[in-house]
Amino acid sequence: MKRKMVTKLFSCLLASLLLLAGCTSSKPNDSSAPSQTASGSSTTSTEESTSNEAITFPLKEKQTLTAFVITPFAGSNGDYQDNWVTSILEKEENIRIDFQTCTSGEDGKTKLNLLMASGDKLPDILLATKWTKAETMLYGQQGLIIPLNDYLKDCETWNKLNEVCPDRLGQLTMSDGNVYCYGNTNETLHSMYQARMWIYKPWVEKLMDGKMPTTTEELYQFLTAVKNEDPNGNGIQDEIPMTGCIADGSWATDPTTFLSNAFLQNNNILSNTNAVTGAGFVVNDGKVEFQFSKDEYKDALAYMNKLFKEGLLDSQTFTQDTTQMKASVQGETPLVACVSSGGFPCDTTELRLEQPGPYQDWTVLEPLEGPDGVRLAAYYPVDYFQTCCGVVTKDCANPELAVKLFDLLATEEWTLTQQFGEEGIGWEYVNEGTSISGGEARWKTIDPPAYREDGTGGDYTSLGIDFVKNIWDTDACVLGNTSELRLSRYAKDPSMNSEGLLYSFGNAYSQYTPEEGTVLPSMAYTSDDAKRISEYSVSIGQYTNQATVQFITGDLDIEKDWASYLSALESMDLEGYVALQQAAYDTYMENFG
Repeated sequence: MKRKMVTKLFSCLLASLLLLAGCTSSKPNDSSAPSQTASGSSTTSTEESTSNEAITFPLKEKQTLTAFVITPFAGSNGDYQDNWVTSILEKEENIRIDFQTCTSGEDGKTKLNLLMASGDKLPDILLATKWTKAETMLYGQQGLIIPLNDYLKDCETWNKLNEVCPDRLGQLTMSDGNVYCYGNTNETLHSMYQARMWIYKPWVEKLMDGKMPTTTEELYQFLTAVKNEDPNGNGIQDEIPMTGCIADGSWATDPTTFLSNAFLQNNNILSNTNAVTGAGFVVNDGKVEFQFSKDEYKDALAYMNKLFKEGLLDSQTFTQDTTQMKASVQGETPLVACVSSGGFPCDTTELRLEQPGPYQDWTVLEPLEGPDGVRLAAYYPVDYFQTCCGVVTKDCANPELAVKLFDLLATEEWTLTQQFGEEGIGWEYVNEGTSISGGEARWKTIDPPAYREDGTGGDYTSLGIDFVKNIWDTDACVLGNTSELRLSRYAKDPSMNSEGLLYSFGNAYSQYTPEEGTVLPSMAYTSDDAKRISEYSVSIGQYTNQATVQFITGDLDIEKDWASYLSALESMDLEGYVALQQAAYDTYMENFG
């Protein structure tokens, strides 16, 4: 059944207004704000930049902001400097962004943290940092980054986003009451239900007369049939009933999340590209609880251990990487019946072209009902803080310009441009056609003249557009990607469109959303509490993840070793961990609930 929470969320999102470009506020009265031009400006005088004239885009005279960004688009994988979006900003809005550093991964975060501690002059803006809320607030309290509250209060796009997205302001406000980052709004229904299980339809037809498994017992019967009845017909018992991987931070490829939600609510993903908010915790009637010490979790582990022992859950799940997993799924001979993945596990060449192809043999298996009637989808509310996007440092000489740049980027036009390139070349508005959600379309992407041979996107060199990268990474920019905007994208046929299919799969899972108020929200902690939370998440979090795998594989006996497991959690001060989360939750609800 569809829950109140999802209904409420979608009604708010789908009623959202179009975001208009521009932030028309006058400069706030902040005596601590620097009075010079933005660093690197070669054309605008100090007197002009500090006048009471509102900053609007395009700028009358070109200005420059220096920047740091952590993004996969770094090194040999390209960057933001030799980038179409960066070039369009300079051409159309008269602002140049000098990306002094484009770096990636944990090494990038280490490099940024060293820079913050070095005492050297900082770039004007940090476009994406991968900081936690605690790290962000710590740098704010040290005066290395500045609060944006006064600069944001009259920004048009900022205020509209907060109206359309009721949880946004609460997530971006730190425990000291300040907002230190603009945030990245990217509301995707399929990401709210990313822990998906995919199932190979031809084998469901062959072995189950087309009836999809709906319970844990029916899934067990299907997987057993896959193992024993040679559905690929090659005379070899080479079928893999279920697989996944947890080894390399892939997107929701951990099968334990999907399976355990037939026993209790669980949003923990053993390995994922993005951090999970409140992993392992739920809220029942205002009380924060830890799921992995409950008898229901023990039952879930026993079920998964059964699958593993009988060869129904691939033994490679806990050791292979994504490349190995995809090789088993995408081989010439069908081998895999079920695979966990946030994205399509199969080859998507034809899907990209919106043509029939092998992807049509795959669909998502809806959440299963367990022996006690539990049937839930792992639910992940939109995270507006994400990778801490849109930060202004103490060395920025014109913070108002920086904040208004963020507000510009979050407009509808620039949200699309950051993702698809220049309007009229990468995307365009339309006034007819069907959207990916089946409604009326408002915009569409434009197919490039050709595609790059390395598979990294469109090739526009025939149009005189030749950059290392044509777009900005959606996890390392400032978007205003509301649900309304995403769902108004044109699709020639939603059933042969990747966004259309992912929307339909997310919609199917939304029927099984946990009860409203049971998901722990994205909260800010004090510096001391954040340090303790971090320590607990390492000690307790890593221990429960490791024990989960060991119970499933049989390295730990679910009956003999469960009591020792609980004792270990107690010795690690699980009670203190829960108490910290409870205190933060109470504060959050008092301020934003």
